[in-house]
This record gives sequence, C-alpha cells and structure tokens, in this order.
Amino acid sequence: MLAMTASLLASSGQAQEDRRAANKAPDYVATREYSGRPTQQETLRHHNGWLRVDRQDERRSYFQGPGRFVSLTRTPDGNRYESLHVTQAVGDDKTRPESVKTEKLQTFLGETCTIWDFVGPADPKGRRSTSFRDCITHDGIPIARGWAAKDGALMEPPDWQLTSLRRTPVSEEETSPPADLFDWRNFTGFDAQTPSLDTKTQPDFAAKMNGRIDSSGAGVRYRKRHFPWVRTDTTFANGERIIEIVNERTHAALTFRATVQGAFESLWIGEYQPGPEYVWSGAGRDAEQKDVVVERGIFLREWCRITTDARSERRRTEWRTHDGIILKEEESGGRVANPENWTVVEWQRRPVELSEVMPPAEIFERAKWGLSR
Repeated sequence: MLAMTASLLASSGQAQEDRRAANKAPDYVATREYSGRPTQQETLRHHNGWLRVDRQDERRSYFQGPGRFVSLTRTPDGNRYESLHVTQAVGDDKTRPESVKTEKLQTFLGETCTIWDFVGPADPKGRRSTSFRDCITHDGIPIARGWAAKDGALMEPPDWQLTSLRRTPVSEEETSPPADLFDWRNFTGFDAQTPSLDTKTQPDFAAKMNGRIDSSGAGVRYRKRHFPWVRTDTTFANGERIIEIVNERTHAALTFRATVQGAFESLWIGEYQPGPEYVWSGAGRDAEQKDVVVERGIFLREWCRITTDARSERRRTEWRTHDGIILKEEESGGRVANPENWTVVEWQRRPVELSEVMPPAEIFERAKWGLSR
C-alpha cells in the first residue's frame, strides 16, 4: 500500500473546534494569531456551524463543519488547485478527546470566556488526562487555545488567540468549499496528460489480484497502467474501498478511502513524496539502498526481480516483472502489524485508455461527503 497519509492531518489538528460550541456560535469574522516565531496569522469566517480558515499566504484554506473537514492549496495565480484533503467522520471515534466544560473563566481580547478541557480517553487504569484547553465566549466562539496549566487555566502564551473579532453576518457561500474543488481536472498534478517515450519499456497492462489485509479481510485488487499513470483499486467484502492513483514521473497522486458499507471517509490529492518503504522500479536503484535485498526468480512463469525493502518499520516484498508488473506483494510489521498479501490471478499486457486510470466521477460527488451546498 502506498504510504500517502503521513502528514495529511497536520492542519486538521488545528481545526478541531468544539462542535457543540461552534454550532451555536453566531456569524463572525476574526483574525487568529499563533504564538512563537515567525508569527502566523489566519482569517476566520463562521456561519451556521461551518468555519472557514484562510492562511496568511492566502493560498491555503480549510473548511470545517460537523464531522467534516476540507483543506486545499491554490496555485500561485489562484485559478487552480495544488492539493486537496477531505475527511468525513464515520461512526464513533473513541480515541477523540472529549470537550468538557469547566467553571474556570479567563479574559482574552477584552471578553470573558469559559475554559473547556480536552479530556483524552481513559488509559488501562481508567485515568484520563488533559493536555489542551479552549476558552470559549458566552455565545460559543473559541477565542483562545493553549496547553493546560496546573491552575485550570491556559498556559501563557496560548498556542493561539484571536486578535480581532467582529460579530457580523457571513454568507453561506463564504464558508462553503468551492464547487470547482470537486473536479480532479482542476488540479495541476492531473493537468499534464502528454504521451511518454517510456511506454516502450513500461507498457500498458491490466491485472487482477486476490489477497487480504488483516484489518479488512479478503479482497480483490485491480491495477492498471497507462504510463506514467498507475491506478490501484482495492475492494473488500464489507464494502471498504481504496483507490490509489500515482503518476510515476511527476509523483502527482490521489488516495480515496471508503469504510464499511461504502461510506466515504477520506480523499487526498497532492504530490506524493516517496517514503523509505516505497520501492521504485528503476534498474539498479534498489540495490544501492541499505536494507534492500534484490533477488531474481521465476513466479508464474515470469522472470521477476524480488525486492524486499526493510528500510522502515513496515517491511515490503514485491515480485515485479522486467516491464514493471507486480505479480505478488506483501507487507507486514510497523506499529500496527496489519499484514497484507496479494497475488495476481489474471493479467494482460494490453492497451489501457487514459480514462481507465483517472479518478472515477462518483468519488467527487459532494452529497456523498455530506456537502449539500
């Protein structure tokens, strides 16, 4: 599996406002400033439970509503997009900290606010801890956040605080993710569709694999290549689905996940930075890496390069033909072992249309992400 989620949630962690308070908050426009150097500022707009945050450079924004998070990065000219991350809460997350109201009061920006503790889940001994706190106004506006001080207040200086706040009408359009965001053709990484001379050594193919991931059970994996694009589509009996699309030349990438019964969970578009566990197919490149073992052998009557990559916590082995078709792949280890293995049962070197390796339209349906507007 491609490891594309290492830093996807970095910005969403900053966006975890208390939903109960935020949904009751009035419309407002505010400026938020983070402590530390260099100083970072954001512009906030809130309407009807939805918060829009624009970073200081005006290229990065995120939108947060009940159970949903959408972040994006615009191109320098502002006409297109470089990245997208969408998540939708599915079911109950028992690991999420609980927001608990206290009797402690503080004052920020001349307004009295109430401290709400972020209380973590209980440890094996039943103990719960508080690391962060919010200070929320009487009408539900988070005005500051910081580490938990021993006296029940926010530790100084807060992680962030509002430096301006204006309660004023905000339109629904201002806090809604842009409509053109849900079209992969508006992303720069999927713009260049020019043919490549490498197709002579990296021919089109279509393959079907049977296998399993311990956490999901048995499944079927379909992989197609129209160089430099490779699309891998994995489905499981319980309705889970994973789609991964990679441009092997530019590293443009997309990952989509649906959980049990097909409920949409996450979508990410951006530039994939190969991690240590990803094995590229370039001749001789693997052998130069420490903790990578390359052997030769025959599998399903095809000469293969058998590569075992142990450079990260998760160990990966793959059997790849001379023209880059993976006939077998295995992964195991890491913080959560969750071993997986897949073996080709059908494959064919045949022409593959570009449309076959591009994202399916249904994963961009706003309604399935809970975005009716």
